[in-house]
Amino acid sequence: MAFRSDKFDLRALAILVGLALVGVVAIASATQGKSASLWTGSAARQFLYLLAGIAIYFLVQQLDYHTWADFWVPLYLGGLATLVLLLVFARPIAGTRAWFELGPLRFQPSELMKALTALAVAAFLAEAGGTLSLRQLLKLGGLVAVPMALIVLQPDMGTALTFFPLFLVLAWIAGMRTRLLAVMFAAALLAAPVVWMEVLKPYQKERILNVFQPERDPAGTGYQVIQSKIAVGSGRVVGTGIFQGSQSRLDFLPARETDFVLGVVAEETGFVGVSVVLSFFLVLILRALETAKQARDQLGTYLATGIAAIWSGQVFINTGMVTGVLPTIGVPLPVLSYGGSSMLATFFAFGLVASVRSGRIVNQ
Repeated sequence: MAFRSDKFDLRALAILVGLALVGVVAIASATQGKSASLWTGSAARQFLYLLAGIAIYFLVQQLDYHTWADFWVPLYLGGLATLVLLLVFARPIAGTRAWFELGPLRFQPSELMKALTALAVAAFLAEAGGTLSLRQLLKLGGLVAVPMALIVLQPDMGTALTFFPLFLVLAWIAGMRTRLLAVMFAAALLAAPVVWMEVLKPYQKERILNVFQPERDPAGTGYQVIQSKIAVGSGRVVGTGIFQGSQSRLDFLPARETDFVLGVVAEETGFVGVSVVLSFFLVLILRALETAKQARDQLGTYLATGIAAIWSGQVFINTGMVTGVLPTIGVPLPVLSYGGSSMLATFFAFGLVASVRSGRIVNQ
């Protein structure tokens, strides 16, 4: 059988690889001086994660998305089981039980759980068919709420919040009435004071307050926001040059190779570099939505749309964190931020989208 590029969606793969390579360079710049050689340590490991991600993309795409959907129940329950095991057995790292440690490697199940939940929701909605009833809407909410709750217990509020767009977008395109959406929004507003007083922990409240007044504690909770804004602002139009960012070289910007890697890109490549990176993300998301529109059935439409919703929300939150317009809640920038779990989960998710895209070409 001849190789067909349209069956593999090489354009989406090229965008993912391009973004990941930008991330490798930014991580190398952010961690220079931390290892004996510039291209050892985090940057080298990130490149290996990229190669593994490419392999996963092709493997996932080769299996028809209907086959993946046939196994959504064991995949979803298996994902939930790993989240439960984390809470019971995992050693806290930075106060969070979010990783399994396998020797020198760490695995964060919540990253993969995003794609598995998108698959579960898509399969559920495709089986339900028609306009959502209240009972079906509650079941849909449960599918999303259970992994969210387990992730909140780690505690990892940032990752949990990335599940919200999945529920809202898919419930809407599946036929949720606008009136019900308005009721849910009003209920959220009414619940906000209770969440603030009873649910959020003091450090989480500080992160929210620091968005509006980072100078309240410039050497403590406001430090990260202030340094990120300095990094973004100092980049101006074309940046200070690759490996020339003072915020990275002088160790001012915390988490610069993980959650704040976009700050490194902003300082070293300026407005131009950040615009290119965000444009690539936009094209990737639009291509996923195009795939959803062209899908040959509802399952493909829901799956591609759900993945687009989760990952676009993640990009939005991370960009807001780095620019200081959203609280710092620990959400990485897909494939740019250092981390194997996020990298592999992203390639897995868009491998599913590629499967939907190739599925629109039947018997060819």
